[in-house]
Amino acid sequence: MKLKLITTFFIGIAVSVIAIADTLTLRENHPETYTVVKGDTLWDISAHFLNSPWLWPRLWQANSQIENPHLIYPGDILRLIWVNGEPRLTRKRLNKLSPTPRLQEKHKAIPTIPLSVISAFLSKDHIINPDLVAGAPRLLGDASATPRFFEGDIFYGNGQYDKDKLYGVYRLGNDYVDPDSKEFLGKQLIFIGHSEVSKSPNVSSTEQVTPHDFVSSSREARQGDLILPIPEYETLPAYFLPQPVAKTTEGQILSALNNSRAIGKWDIVVINKGQRDNIQIGSMFSVLQPGPNVLINSKRVAYQKDAPRFDQIGGPDLEIPAERIGELLVFKVYDKVSIAMVMHSTRVIGSNYTIQGLEF
Repeated sequence: MKLKLITTFFIGIAVSVIAIADTLTLRENHPETYTVVKGDTLWDISAHFLNSPWLWPRLWQANSQIENPHLIYPGDILRLIWVNGEPRLTRKRLNKLSPTPRLQEKHKAIPTIPLSVISAFLSKDHIINPDLVAGAPRLLGDASATPRFFEGDIFYGNGQYDKDKLYGVYRLGNDYVDPDSKEFLGKQLIFIGHSEVSKSPNVSSTEQVTPHDFVSSSREARQGDLILPIPEYETLPAYFLPQPVAKTTEGQILSALNNSRAIGKWDIVVINKGQRDNIQIGSMFSVLQPGPNVLINSKRVAYQKDAPRFDQIGGPDLEIPAERIGELLVFKVYDKVSIAMVMHSTRVIGSNYTIQGLEF
């Protein structure tokens, strides 16, 4: 029953429809044409044309040649045109010369954002209530008393397992706590690798333990790691449509998932906003750099951090307003927190910077 609860906890991915915004603003010196190359994303392509690349769906709106931007492939030539006073992109397919003229075969469409960066966080790593895994099966060790395990090793887990299923090895990680209310928001569940009931003739099960083959791993496994069923619907969607969020929705970055204190473009962060705050997949936030405190007296004006210690006692005379330095796109949502990617930053982002809903 416990394993069933764990499996049903994981949230499936859903994609919503973007709201219509005001007239698009083109970048200065934008190109008139662009040839799609391998490694491009829809976001990258739009950044060549738009000041606000999160409005990329509107470049393809009501365009008979690009009914669906998901069908853009490397080699396609995009041309900028105007429809009813707004810019649109048309597409010219790359033809392959052969005895019988035909379109060149395309294998992978262009995704919205770099999927390789988010794949582990999207379909494997999770943020959970730790009560859901209390009493879950654990990695016990092996016959050689080895404490650490790598791909190809055999280890034992307590309990009985389905021989036809794939299991995930997980480890509990950081706690996430709201910086203002001190409310506990969840605990990180880190994916370690995949295992299955061992097929080796040299090991056997008992009523208490089952041997596992460690079939793939992203890092070393350790005694005490959790062994949980893999949800059948763990798939990787390619498209995330940006969604506006009211400016009145304010929150904070809790941490970067790589534990870095200096965050930049394509880094993955956890924020203290989730489903209960009406956040959804594709929700966009501005990242705000807090302004410094300033002390003012008849002799000098100084940042509070640079003033003599005696002058730092008490509050500042004023605070420089926060400044927008980047944008986040949410790609995974839980009840109290969400996981987002930094889509753009003009400066290094701190691991506890404020976020604000991005309206468009």
